[in-house]
Amino acid sequence: MPTICRLLQLSPDQADALVAQPQTLAQAVASANTHSDVYRYWHGIQYLLARHRPDSAAANWLSLGRPVSAATAAVPSARVVTPQEVAQLDAVIREIQPDDLIPDYDPLALDQAGVYPRTWVEWEETFDPLGQLLEHYSFLQMFVAKRAAAGDALLLYFEPMADGSV
Repeated sequence: MPTICRLLQLSPDQADALVAQPQTLAQAVASANTHSDVYRYWHGIQYLLARHRPDSAAANWLSLGRPVSAATAAVPSARVVTPQEVAQLDAVIREIQPDDLIPDYDPLALDQAGVYPRTWVEWEETFDPLGQLLEHYSFLQMFVAKRAAAGDALLLYFEPMADGSV
């Protein structure tokens, strides 16, 4: 069962309210109308960005913001990313095109580093995980750019998904 990362739009007021009352997380997720996702490639994207731009906001984009839920062994904590952090992330990732990350991709290195889901070498035998990573990175770029332009906050929301597809 993969753990996926959803990206949900929050207004600044919604973000402040969720940080103040994290027990409303389920309601915030259910009421989100604008969203995207990076599916199960979230950790791989962060790994490639960290190798490509180690000293930037992109290198640890999954740690931006404030946690509003507890992490478990399988699911990272949900995080509210402020509009300022969204703008900073956008400024960095807009300069990094998906193809720029290709030289940083090494399935064995990802597995050895424990990058979720730790099946990169195995995946190489059955489909194109690099292509999937780059496609989902472009989804991240587009969504963050739209949210930054609108002055929105983001909710990074992780959930287990029963679907075992790529």
